[in-house]
Formats: sequence, structure tokens, C-alpha cells
Amino acid sequence: MADPERGGASAADGEEEEIVETDPEGRYYRYGEVVGRGRFKQIYKAFDTQIGIDVAWSKICAEPHHLSQAQLHEIVEEMTKGLELEHPNIIKCFKCWEDHEHNCINLITELFTSGNLRQYRNLHKHLDLKAVKRMARQILRGLEYLHGMKPPLMHGDLRCDKIYVNGHSGEIKIGDLGLATLIPLRWEADGGPSPECADAVNRHDVRSDIFAFGLCMLELLTLKQLDPQHSGDTDALLREVADDDSKRFISHCVGGLAARPTAEELLEDPFLQLKKAALGPGAEGSAAQLAPQPEPLPSGDDGEGEGHIAIGKLRGEDYNFEFHGKVKDGKMHFRLFMTQVSDLPNGPAANGDSPAAGADAGAPEQQQQQPPPPALPVVRTIDFVFDPEVDTADNLAGEISEEFSLSPTDTEICAAALREWLAKEMPGSEGGK
Repeated sequence: MADPERGGASAADGEEEEIVETDPEGRYYRYGEVVGRGRFKQIYKAFDTQIGIDVAWSKICAEPHHLSQAQLHEIVEEMTKGLELEHPNIIKCFKCWEDHEHNCINLITELFTSGNLRQYRNLHKHLDLKAVKRMARQILRGLEYLHGMKPPLMHGDLRCDKIYVNGHSGEIKIGDLGLATLIPLRWEADGGPSPECADAVNRHDVRSDIFAFGLCMLELLTLKQLDPQHSGDTDALLREVADDDSKRFISHCVGGLAARPTAEELLEDPFLQLKKAALGPGAEGSAAQLAPQPEPLPSGDDGEGEGHIAIGKLRGEDYNFEFHGKVKDGKMHFRLFMTQVSDLPNGPAANGDSPAAGADAGAPEQQQQQPPPPALPVVRTIDFVFDPEVDTADNLAGEISEEFSLSPTDTEICAAALREWLAKEMPGSEGGK
């Protein structure tokens, strides 16, 4: 128990909030203010004294839920996996530990003041389909990251109240990883999953997360609270969806397990593709920046351990990112290719002109109907250097964001990618911490 006289964040009336508890190292201060509740956990406002930001402190106590020591240990093991995750659409977990004295688990994570997606949707009844698609893309990017791990990591209990929202930016993050251990206890109390979902839900297959994602989409579009226990007849629910494209997309998610698409495949579905106008002649990025071929980084006399690093590709919201890097003279030299995510028009027809306009009337019909070549995507190439003495991943991502007006999600993707690879190639640097 912390000494209240040590102070804390300022309360609304100007008085300092009382510190109720601290973590074993004294970095995190928990206050008495409850900011959220779940079936098995209570969430409090807390404060990170090292960084100076508000965080969320979740507590899962054994006594009210009759959890055994073995169950508590299993939950801690699952939650600890979240400490290693680094993705803009997965809630960042900072610390997890078991309090043996009070027989409970403590978890420190990011704090989301707009609450979960279920609360957010109920608050905003009139939500445009475009906003729903934006949310769907973010959720799927988080699932794609989890399912792409070796071995794949399954959420196992995805619902709208397990997904969190930053209302000021529209940022979406998946949370509550590690609580799938408690699913049998919730189902036992609620009478088990509905018969319609019994065959669709398989806790040992990541495709059950896709089924749960489909239910989240149905909830966003129908405003009916859904999860595997209370989803009812999905066919009847699909009939309530007015938009045919939405209905087709969701039906793939809640269909049979064997035919269910992956998160990566769903992200490529036409339903979620962004439609952007093609750049006109002479517009920025329309000439030399169109679809450049990757080139090697500037050559030099490489010392030991200073070879070229192909960092890989990352899917963003408005851009796809491809990083390449090379360590030289103690600095990381990066080349970043940003490819605009577009459903670019394929030619004159996109501007209202007929493909056959101006064609010779006597030309063969097949020749007149020949489609124009597809437009090339816009690719921007950026070279920059990371100096561990003065730079951080967040600062560099912020500069790129300011230069190219990146969305908050794409900015976080840049920062997360930089942190991940700097941790591998330049351990101990500020960006790799």
C-alpha cells in the first residue's frame, strides 16, 4: 500500500488523487477511480511515473470468481505474452504480475478514455459505413499480426467489448489477450454457447477469431449485442444488414470453418479497399515516384556486421510500408518505400470517358473493347538515418507523419516497425527499447 502523502495526479477539484497501491518496483501508481469493469476484472486509473502518462491498471481477483491458483498462474502466463507484442492495433501491455498476498493478478496497459467499441457504438448511433470499414481494417490488421506469429497467437475471446477506441483519432486496438482461459467459466454461468455457434467456435483454431470478427461487424451494423454465447441465428441477423456488399463480406466470416478466410485475405477483399482518385499529370508522385524498383542502399566499405538488412513489409491504413536498412558507423541507414493503398482507376473510363471514344468506327469490336492498362500505384521513397545518440523511433515516425500527413495508425506502424528492428539490430538504443 502506498503512502497517500507521496502525492499523485491532480484530481478535478485541484486536490491530488490518493495513491491506493503501487507496483513492486514503485513505477506505477494506482488510484481509486474505476474506469471500467468486466466479468472477471476491474480497471482503475493509474499513472506511469517514469514516462509521465496515465495508464490502466486491471485487477483480476481469485476470491469472487473462485479461481484456483493453477488458473491464476495460467492467466498470468497468457497475459505475459502480451508484453512482447508491438503493433498499432494491439493494446500495449507494460507489466503483469501475480500478487500472492492478495491472491490476484495485476496488469498495466494503455488507457483508452473512449471505452470499448460496444460502448462507443451505442453512444454514436449514426455511424457511416465508411467508418465501420475503417474500424474493420484496423481490427483485421491486429488479427493478421497475431495470427502471423510463430506459432500463431489466437485471441480466443474477441468481442466488441474487448476492442478499445481512441475517440479523438478513431484509433482501434484489440485488448484483453490472455483472458480466453476464463471463457469456460463465463459459458458455464451463461449456459454455454448458443447451439448455432457451437460448431463455429473452436478455441484451438485461429479461424474462430474470424468468426468472432464477423459477429463484431454484425453488431456494428445491427446494434445488437453479440458474442459466441448470444449470437443466435447468424442467417437471420445477416438479413437485417441492408447493404449487400456488407452482407456478403460478413457471410464469409461467419461461414463454415473450412472455407473461412484469413485476416490477410479479408484485408484484400474489395469491400475494404480504399477508393482514391488518381493523380493527374504533373501531380506530386505521378512521375518518377510511380512504382519505383527497390534499389540498394548507398554502398560503402562495410565493416563486420554491417551488411544490408531487408526489413520487410508492413500493411498500413493509407500506405503499405517496405523498410530496408543498413548499419554503418554505428548508425542505421533506412530506405522506406511507401505505397499508397488505392483502388486506382484503370484509365480514361474512370474520368467518365468511354474506352472506345475516338476509336475507329471500322475497328474490330474486340479491339474497341480492349481494357486500358492498369494505373501504377503511387510510391514514395524516403531515405533517413537513425542516430542512437539523438534519435528515437517515435520522433522519426513523427517527422515522416508530418511530412506526408500520415494517419495516427500509419504513424504508429512506422514507429512500431522502427522499434522492432532497432531492437534486433541496435539493441540498447533508445529506439530499440
